Amino acid sequence: MKVQAIGSVAPKQNVAFSGKIADGVATAISKVGNTDAFVKGMEKIGSSKNLMANLSTASSAVTTGLYIYKTLTDKKKDKNQKITFAINQALTFAVSTAITYTALGAMKNSTNKLVGKFADAVSKRDGKCSETLRSGAKAAIDLVTCGFINRYLSPVAVTPIANKLGDKVTNFLNKRDAEKAQQKELKANA
Repeated sequence: MKVQAIGSVAPKQNVAFSGKIADGVATAISKVGNTDAFVKGMEKIGSSKNLMANLSTASSAVTTGLYIYKTLTDKKKDKNQKITFAINQALTFAVSTAITYTALGAMKNSTNKLVGKFADAVSKRDGKCSETLRSGAKAAIDLVTCGFINRYLSPVAVTPIANKLGDKVTNFLNKRDAEKAQQKELKANA
């Protein structure tokens, strides 16, 4: 079915994004998108053999940064919770990124064989497998690998470690704060 046919059957909806927030977001995105650094970065990322992993990592970096910011500014959590959650989020990102690139490198030959088998199957059926299908198959394998590691493997593996590290950091900070308070009290009483 052609896309035009689907569009002609679906009811038309007028969705308008307007207002100060939408205008502000659009202005900010256009300013960032027009910088030389952004353009050069996108050119470098786009020419990479690990495009999907790079995009997944960039997306995770932004998401993790926002989670950490939200956690550290959350007034409903106490200091210990904030520190432990922020450590968990940062460690999960760092570990998942390292594991992702390591796994993709280790799987390179297997991925190429799997893509080759896919291309052979398509060629037998359709007579030819385009480079677009080959790169799409590789991208799909990379995305499944990244998703599994980022959303399941790393969080499950890192959380117990982050909890222990968070406890150590908060115990250290609590001890330091208690010592400072004691010194302050001694100076006040002297």
